[in-house]
Amino acid sequence: MKSNSWIFIFLLMFIILSGAHFTAFGQLSQEKQRDLHRPFDILLRIYVKDFRFDYTRILNNPRDLQRLSDYIDNLELLDPVDWSREDALAYWINLYNAATLELVLKRYPVKSIKKIGGLFSSPWKKKVVKVAGKELSLGEIEDNIIRSQFNDPRTHFAINNAAISCPPLRNEAFIGETLDAQLDNAVKAALAEDMWLEITDLEIRTNKVFDWHKKDFQKSAGSIREFISKYRERDKTAILDETRKLKYHKYNWDLNKLNL
Repeated sequence: MKSNSWIFIFLLMFIILSGAHFTAFGQLSQEKQRDLHRPFDILLRIYVKDFRFDYTRILNNPRDLQRLSDYIDNLELLDPVDWSREDALAYWINLYNAATLELVLKRYPVKSIKKIGGLFSSPWKKKVVKVAGKELSLGEIEDNIIRSQFNDPRTHFAINNAAISCPPLRNEAFIGETLDAQLDNAVKAALAEDMWLEITDLEIRTNKVFDWHKKDFQKSAGSIREFISKYRERDKTAILDETRKLKYHKYNWDLNKLNL
């Protein structure tokens, strides 16, 4: 009888702990989602200007450096597996961007994020966060989670690799309830920049990201031209004109630091 009592107590404790785990890792309300990403949103609004990041200024503010670290730590405590698609995608985009900034800040000053990896390694293969007990690199977050699980080419305009030729770094965090509009705006903001799209009588010059990830854009829109034209309606005829050759700018990997 005593043995059965211990089994009952063990099972009860297991149920209680399992329930606590579900509460900690289950879906969050929209209010809690906003609260979760608010620290990162504040930091981006302070340190992003003209799509560049002020690394020097934040390094001179230990309190904000700690806020960035704490934000990443808080994200690592969560597992968005049971969240809505929009909340989960916003989580991964923000985690990627925040972890990228922290990676650069730990090595700053550096000319390019590519210098962080060293001669025989890559910054995108370094384990930078741990989610649900699994260590992840930036490359794994981008390719194995954001690209493969969500299949939305607009995310190429949301994640930022801290390079000048990257899509413009936004001065706001991504939030699930406004994610669709934010992603559309991110694409439009990028394609408004000459380094992302130049149209001449002979050519359509665009960013190398379209070449690297052409299958993502083809799967979504049918072709790179069709995808671009959706976000540059005024130039749709020119963009779809096959006589204008599609060419790609050389990618500038210099750090997206704010030049004062």
